[in-house]
Amino acid sequence: MDDIRECLKGPAFEFEARVRYSEVDHRGRLTLPALVNYFQDCSTFQSEVLGVGMAWLKSEQKAWVLSHWQIVVDRYPELCEEIAVGTFAYKFRGLMANRNFYMKDGAGRIIARADSSWVFMDLAKGKPAKPAPEHVERYGLGAPLEMPPEAHRVSVPEGAEEHEPFAVLRSMIDTNEHVNNCQYIQMATELLPRDIEPRIVRVDYRRAAVLGDVVHPFVAQEPDRYVVDLRDASGGQFVAVELMS
Repeated sequence: MDDIRECLKGPAFEFEARVRYSEVDHRGRLTLPALVNYFQDCSTFQSEVLGVGMAWLKSEQKAWVLSHWQIVVDRYPELCEEIAVGTFAYKFRGLMANRNFYMKDGAGRIIARADSSWVFMDLAKGKPAKPAPEHVERYGLGAPLEMPPEAHRVSVPEGAEEHEPFAVLRSMIDTNEHVNNCQYIQMATELLPRDIEPRIVRVDYRRAAVLGDVVHPFVAQEPDRYVVDLRDASGGQFVAVELMS
């Protein structure tokens, strides 16, 4: 972690990378799921460097659970392009936290940015809890990035078309024994026309899917957006994903 630790500057944490072949689509550009994985990895790196990472939280039976994404992409970087990925918290209030993310190109220009909302969970009790000072103080607070105004929730239009259901696979499961947050976005993008390149994405996480669940996807198309509603067998919502190009 020595090299990563050097990237911690004030409240923001950054690491540098190069776009890999395994992260690009048929056009040679970074995919949306790969972008989200960079953001997820960045916040994980920061927490580990600060000493408040997964093992420490697990020992306390606590966790930060993602509840909402808002992602804005100005452009997707291309194969082998040098990038930097950063994150910082900008608000802790009650049971919630807010965190920004960004991706910069080699010239230092921000080419993608995101806002996210998180809920602090007491895993022993199975319900939200207020974090203690030691859970938040090490992060510090930065000034929030400018983001477009948005509605509080992703609205799912009536008449969404049902697509073929599919089972949750082992490759989708993360260290929490739930479907990884990015996997829902991967599921949604697989249901879009091939050449749709989302520029604004919003995701509402309602309930985590686990191994053995069957996901029933519903897709609605409007003039300016697609909405993918991922449900369980009884119609309960796992995640709603809005994608605009």
